[in-house]
Amino acid sequence: MDGPDYRHRGLPDAPAPFDDAELVRFVEGHRGASLDDFDALVAHLAALHPSRYGALVDGIEAVCFRDVHTAPDQSVALRLVVLADRLYDRQIPVAVSGASIDALFDEQMLAGGYRKKYRRAISRLVALNRLAAAEAHHA
Repeated sequence: MDGPDYRHRGLPDAPAPFDDAELVRFVEGHRGASLDDFDALVAHLAALHPSRYGALVDGIEAVCFRDVHTAPDQSVALRLVVLADRLYDRQIPVAVSGASIDALFDEQMLAGGYRKKYRRAISRLVALNRLAAAEAHHA
């Protein structure tokens, strides 16, 4: 269905990314948290069938990605959409350093044929990023 995505209405922007030291402290303070370099994660996802992404995050209590940046191409972006769905299904908090989590997809991607998938992924990842920011604030 075309039209505005009301999930974004009235919601705050994504939390500011952590610096690397804050991200490491977040991981150390959360048993069951993972810490991955974003480029290493992207390479690993490329070698894994998307149907396995759920198993990849099973048992993880929080995920942390270091040096996040905009997806370099659409194949990477679509893999990140699937990962976002699996993380959201499990309500796993997401903490990042580098770029803000809402900068994963460039303007061309957000205007293209997969824009709804990308916008849904951003909405979900921002929600999970807010969970991580709230946990860090209460720690």
